[in-house]
Amino acid sequence: MKLEQSRILTRRITMSVMALTLVAAACSSDTGHDEPITSATAAPVSGDPVPTREFNTFSGEAATLASYTGKPIVLNFWASWCPSCVAEMSAAFRPVAADLGRDITFIGMNIQDDRALATKLLESTGVEWVSAEDPDGELYVDLGGIAMPFTVYISADGRVVEKHNGPLTESQLRDQIASSLG
Repeated sequence: MKLEQSRILTRRITMSVMALTLVAAACSSDTGHDEPITSATAAPVSGDPVPTREFNTFSGEAATLASYTGKPIVLNFWASWCPSCVAEMSAAFRPVAADLGRDITFIGMNIQDDRALATKLLESTGVEWVSAEDPDGELYVDLGGIAMPFTVYISADGRVVEKHNGPLTESQLRDQIASSLG
């Protein structure tokens, strides 16, 4: 029994160290430049159009946020190395997207992550949304993200309505959708 407890503790410590290392690496990732990733313009505020930066979906299509205009968008930045993101996906996004997915486009934007780990996490959580990737975190920065997870509410005509840095519960997500997207 003690051996098994020791192995579990060792795994937890290893996972914690790995998570902290990944967070540190993400916060100081080497972009091949001497300067950190920064947005060329100020992050959009409520009422501003969404950035036009192109990204790829997990199905291999090139897209922009404007590709999804026509109905409101809930854009959530997440990563498999982010414990709050993982919890939020199952507890908040899976049930809300299942209920509101006909009227709202949910986009899960994976950021600075290993594609295989991200895909495995999507399969295990059962969340159904457009899965896309922001491998260098550039769209995240363009939108003004400062914490993970990061959620952006976008109107049907492609304008930023509201942003939320940090995890959301199901009730918070529902409330924010109701207040920002009607």
